[in-house]
Amino acid sequence: MIYLTGDTHGEIDIKKLSFRNWKESRELTRNDYLIILGDFGFPFYDEDIMKQKGQYAEYLYWITWLAARPYTILWIDGNHDNFNYWEKQPIAEMFSGKVQPHPHAENIYHLMRGGVYKIDGKTFFTFGGASSHDKQYRTPNISWWEKELAQPDEKENAMNNLTKCDYNVDYILSHTVPSSVINKFAEEKIILPITDDTSDFLESIKNKTNYKQWFSGHLHIEKYDKESKLQVLYNSIVSLDNVQSS
Repeated sequence: MIYLTGDTHGEIDIKKLSFRNWKESRELTRNDYLIILGDFGFPFYDEDIMKQKGQYAEYLYWITWLAARPYTILWIDGNHDNFNYWEKQPIAEMFSGKVQPHPHAENIYHLMRGGVYKIDGKTFFTFGGASSHDKQYRTPNISWWEKELAQPDEKENAMNNLTKCDYNVDYILSHTVPSSVINKFAEEKIILPITDDTSDFLESIKNKTNYKQWFSGHLHIEKYDKESKLQVLYNSIVSLDNVQSS
């Protein structure tokens, strides 16, 4: 089984994954998958900064807690992930694509931008990232990273991989949503009308790609847009077999 949920922001929104809140997860195995749609946040700070802040023990507690979950955790990056940290981590081959295994948890893998993955007989195109609207309050390379936005090589990788599958995938996974969806939600006064280079790139992907359903996080809402077949998730955990469709 494959499940999806929105941002966890490190330990801030992690309790939705507890057995008390997600009772079904007790019965899952490593052959079941939970996909986190950005802002995973483990780790958010570099190790030396966590130690300076007295937060390293808490980080180890929660990453050990995640490692003890019976299922496999897959995640795409958001805008509140430590890009400098992950840039240094090894890359492995898995799900017919490139992943980054978590160095402190053998059941956690980063699905990288622009990849097309085959998971449990289904194909997924992934493209994380978004702009931080609060970056003026953050410190570059400590709590904010320039690479939160789509990079040219990541866009090229995305286009190359989509070309190989003739722009046909089962599902698209992103952190933010295409610009047209942002503007639509803004007209409904749900969010502010703030687009960025990543949402513009996702708009081009939306217009070129055939897909069954799209899943995103980032907006901190639960919202389905029928026109774009896009489900925004935050605190809910949904089974891919039971999601709303067109």
